[in-house]
Amino acid sequence: MKHQLRPTDAAMVRRIAGDFSLDLLTATVLERRGFRTKEDLKYFFEQDIVYQHSPFLFEDSFTVVERINSAIEEEESILVFGDRDTDGITATAIMVKELERLGAAHVAYRLPMDDEPYGLTMDLVDEIIAKGHTLLITVDNGISAIKEIEKLEDMGVDVIVLDHHIAGDEFPPALAILDPKIEGSGYPFSGLAGCMVAFKACYALRFSRTPLYQSRCILLHATLGNDTVRINAVKLENLIEIDRMTEEVTIGLFDAGKSRILKFLDCNQPIFVLDASVELKMLNKAFSNSVDVSLMDLRSEMEKVMPAVRGRTLFDLSLISKAPLYEAGDKEIETLVSLFRSFSIYRQKELFEGIDELISLAALGTVADLMPLRDENRLFVKMGLRRMERNPSDSLRYLLSRLELLGKKLTARDISYTLAPVINSSGRLGCPDVALEFFLSKDPSRIAELGEMLLDMNRKRQKNTEEALEKVRDDAVSSLSFFMDRMIMIEGGVPRGLTGSIASRFLSEFKKPVLVLAGMDDGRISASMRTAKGFDARAFLDNFSHLFQDFGGHSCAAGFSMDVSNLKRFKAELSSFVLAGDADLAGPEEDILVDAEISKQYFDSRLWKLKEAFEPFGQENETLKFYTAAAEVYEVFQNRNGGSFLRCSLKIGDEIYPALWWDNDKEEGYFKAGDKVEMVFSPDINFWKGIEKKQLMISAMDKLG
Repeated sequence: MKHQLRPTDAAMVRRIAGDFSLDLLTATVLERRGFRTKEDLKYFFEQDIVYQHSPFLFEDSFTVVERINSAIEEEESILVFGDRDTDGITATAIMVKELERLGAAHVAYRLPMDDEPYGLTMDLVDEIIAKGHTLLITVDNGISAIKEIEKLEDMGVDVIVLDHHIAGDEFPPALAILDPKIEGSGYPFSGLAGCMVAFKACYALRFSRTPLYQSRCILLHATLGNDTVRINAVKLENLIEIDRMTEEVTIGLFDAGKSRILKFLDCNQPIFVLDASVELKMLNKAFSNSVDVSLMDLRSEMEKVMPAVRGRTLFDLSLISKAPLYEAGDKEIETLVSLFRSFSIYRQKELFEGIDELISLAALGTVADLMPLRDENRLFVKMGLRRMERNPSDSLRYLLSRLELLGKKLTARDISYTLAPVINSSGRLGCPDVALEFFLSKDPSRIAELGEMLLDMNRKRQKNTEEALEKVRDDAVSSLSFFMDRMIMIEGGVPRGLTGSIASRFLSEFKKPVLVLAGMDDGRISASMRTAKGFDARAFLDNFSHLFQDFGGHSCAAGFSMDVSNLKRFKAELSSFVLAGDADLAGPEEDILVDAEISKQYFDSRLWKLKEAFEPFGQENETLKFYTAAAEVYEVFQNRNGGSFLRCSLKIGDEIYPALWWDNDKEEGYFKAGDKVEMVFSPDINFWKGIEKKQLMISAMDKLG
């Protein structure tokens, strides 16, 4: 069995361990996984909303805020249009809930129903105009609806696009667009799901109703050195840093008229400090009492909100704050900036009323849409999971209870494999409005009714999927042969709502890219493509985009719609492209990369604490994998249900651990009690009937010797 340790930078490991007081194993795994920069580590450790990127980093966010606030004030008719998957449903729910909370008098919502295509269509445009909506907000779609939005704008309907899909060569002529994947959008992280973009718009709306909106100020701190005073100042606008200045002043030898820092401060903006008398004394020392600067003291108000500030100087606070670890500036000014942001945000009740439910929905949609669990996605998914555990909405509480997840420490895997499929089922069966109403309803009896409908739909989806799999399995095998073992294309026999599920199942089985096409009643083809890591599904489909009415997606999951008249040409071009062999459709062969080699001495609570520290797991932060050669097979249990998995127990040191190996590639009876083995595994927790038990999930295992 081959395994490969990810490479490490020993100096970087030592720096991370020292800066954050970590053991070397944790620091090594962090570095191996690419958590190296101050920004990476901030989002690894933190789980507070104050660390999110400001929505006002989006270039169009001010237009979004002003137009929606105007529509609410003028009691305009607003339509929120989303998508039928979990991301689109949660994005729509977030936007509708927030508009209603803000007092919008006329809010309608719409999702693609039955076999309607993804995104805006001309039929829907006509419907919007006929119903008299004056503002359309698209969520999780809209970036490719050029002609549709052009017509709406021409007819006097303003359009705000909140999307996360990759734009084409041309942008829609919308009033405003928030899409982190647009180059030049201003946003520092491109991996947001549609629901997170909707959340950002909602948070910006909340922010706009506080005194913080359009606020400008300066934070200042001076420190005494050897015959010098070092003065740091940071300008903030909407709590975003827009400029900073540092000046080292030699005491008694400096001309105040030539000071850069004094010019920086002379901009008619309030200057905040933690201790005004101390800071003024420093400035007078630096400039020989020749300046008159008005300082506003934060201490008394800050101590009311943040008890940790009481009795501590800024220097004291910088020693206990993690903020300086995440920034490159002087420790004390970075601490002041961090404290001021937290203080300013937590004073505003408007920013937190009902926010838990929105964060939970954003986390649900982010995980379901396979977004990278890096940067602020990690932050929001961590927050969302904890809120679902401790303070779920009535809707989520009902579903978690019925799925036997209530009271459990929730993981991203619980969302991916248990919760999200139930929500997705409604869209796949053409009834996404059921899931949306489930999240929007405030009536407990209606929530229960809709929840049971969703569970029934999920069971029906599962049955339909199994039936469709068997129906087209021979077609899949024949297609794989036709494409010379490079990919699978299935045409027909799969309902529109199951193309993604079938593609995913065959990808898992055959380890090849899968494209599933479904015909629809209106003369269109709808298709889903799924690929393994290392092969970009959307980029692949871009080769045929001249034949599509619409297409989009992500690297591992993409899709398109196409007029049936183009089907013959598409199949011919696809066959030529694939059989030419120019593209490596399988992507690079994946090695078994492990995070560390573990000796038997480390098999204790530390291993599971390490697992907990790295959660949530998902895209770009896969489950921890370790290698050990210290295990012995203690018992092998008979597999009574068939299937390729191994259930056994392993002895490591003096402990016995239950273990599971899905997709086991060994013949039954290969392992016997007493076998010394090496393995790649993940520490895991099995939750059953309210009891948590440690277990090992095996990725690969073989006998030693």
